[in-house]
Amino acid sequence: MSEVKELVRSVIAKNLNLAWWTITPNSTLSRLGADSLDAIGLIMAVELELGCCLPQETFNSIELQDNEWTFGAFVEAIEKSVNHVPVRLQALAE
Repeated sequence: MSEVKELVRSVIAKNLNLAWWTITPNSTLSRLGADSLDAIGLIMAVELELGCCLPQETFNSIELQDNEWTFGAFVEAIEKSVNHVPVRLQALAE
């Protein structure tokens, strides 16, 4: 598992008060008990943990499943934006 994926899973688990192993690649926000406001909070928490501000395009590019983000798509979008953020995230992606 990539370090970015582990970090994002940890942030989601902490912010939604879940066990990390319940978060699978196909988990959607609503299945995890989150709403659209929680999604914004999760983005901010991931940015804070990574010490960066992810580009808006990162989240516009996430493919939706049943009109919702999945954990797997969320991580993939963050990993794809590695070239646009500070060195700390780039080091995690290697």
